[in-house]
Amino acid sequence: MNFKERIEPFLRTEDVLLQDFVGYALHDYPNVDRSWTEELINKAVKNRGAAALLSIDPEHEEIVGSLVEGVKNIPYDKVGGYYTMISDLSPEIALKYRQDLAPYLSKDMWVLYELLVHGTKEEVFEEYEIILDKLEAEKYIHSGFYKMAKKIAYTLVKKQWVTDALLEKDLQDNLKEEWFNYRGILTVYMIGLLKKDKYIQDLAPLLVRDEDILLEEVSAALIAFQTDEVVEAVAPYLLKPESSIFAASIVENIKSDYAVEVLKDAYHQVEDEDSQVMIVEALAHQLSPAAEPEINEFVSKRPFSYLIDVDLMAYGYYKIRGIDHPLLGEWEMKVKNSENERLLRQKELESMSKNVKKVGRNDPCPCGSGKKYKKCCL
Repeated sequence: MNFKERIEPFLRTEDVLLQDFVGYALHDYPNVDRSWTEELINKAVKNRGAAALLSIDPEHEEIVGSLVEGVKNIPYDKVGGYYTMISDLSPEIALKYRQDLAPYLSKDMWVLYELLVHGTKEEVFEEYEIILDKLEAEKYIHSGFYKMAKKIAYTLVKKQWVTDALLEKDLQDNLKEEWFNYRGILTVYMIGLLKKDKYIQDLAPLLVRDEDILLEEVSAALIAFQTDEVVEAVAPYLLKPESSIFAASIVENIKSDYAVEVLKDAYHQVEDEDSQVMIVEALAHQLSPAAEPEINEFVSKRPFSYLIDVDLMAYGYYKIRGIDHPLLGEWEMKVKNSENERLLRQKELESMSKNVKKVGRNDPCPCGSGKKYKKCCL
């Protein structure tokens, strides 16, 4: 039984803790079936709950109606995922359903979508250069401009307007520099879209860089290849504290026996506690029986981590595996208590949200929990 066969029955679970675990396990996995995406979103809308932040297919127009229903009816503190998935839709799909989606995208984005769908190659490339210049001039991440730049890059790939020679030049130019510019970062994004696996050996060493937005795109690109060649290239970076978080996320989302083997080996080699906990979570999200000895050893110590919810991880792994672990009840109680505390912090966060600066998915959560933002209040 493979990963997809193990997790599929739990897409329909009424256990809210397992719903969270399933959402985390599928979060960055690119091979989620369209029918699964529809089922998860429809279930979340029906229950007026948060939607799992899935890597959706931008051309998946069948989910548009459910996303619109979600943003209209879901409580404020749970609606973020629906907005994110609406913004992930392709320009063509967005324009097709503009009447329904108009309130949920900015005027600037609608103007850009018109250009991307109806503009010429020269016009689109010209806009790309303008947006890149604005990003570089800002000297900080302007999420609006970056989203626009990614939409342009997506269109360049979709319309086959970007060439191998251009990708090669932009990547090699940036590899020579201490820091990647936005052109280089978006080149990595396009390499992932095109699944240009000849760049695996160039991308993996970037995991030691201290550039979060670059690391997000490198991780997504490497995950997109879905090969054991990626696992092999990334394996050494599981052992380095500065790269272990992103490396573990990559290997976690390549669901293969070799990936499990590499994670198990890394678990026994790493000395850094934070690295080990990220590797254990990656093993749990593989849902492999082969990972059980390492997970048993880890949870037997009743560890605590600010990076992940250890209790949710353990509860989800053993419940889906059908193992009646003696600590299941304890984990369930702790997760429920933690969720109640999180909701209180969320309300406090909302009350002062106007004064909170932009937070990256891998930054510490501003609620004060100590966890990464994407593992807490995102």
